[in-house]
Amino acid sequence: MAEYKSQYPELGFYANDEFKQFSGGKYVTEDKGEIEVLDKLLDATRVDEPKPEPKTEPKATPRKTATKK
Repeated sequence: MAEYKSQYPELGFYANDEFKQFSGGKYVTEDKGEIEVLDKLLDATRVDEPKPEPKTEPKATPRKTATKK
């Protein structure tokens, strides 16, 4: 979920061919299209922390050591 704030209480913008509007200077959405538009707006600031992508690192395989007898 993405949360944005604006100094303008009823800032309006278009996303997905629909008019959207802040309420009380806040706007919350989960829609990716709206998030893309809001990230580009100069009058809107994202206030939540975007979830970082989980890093997938390859697991190290244990090395087999040769033992001399």
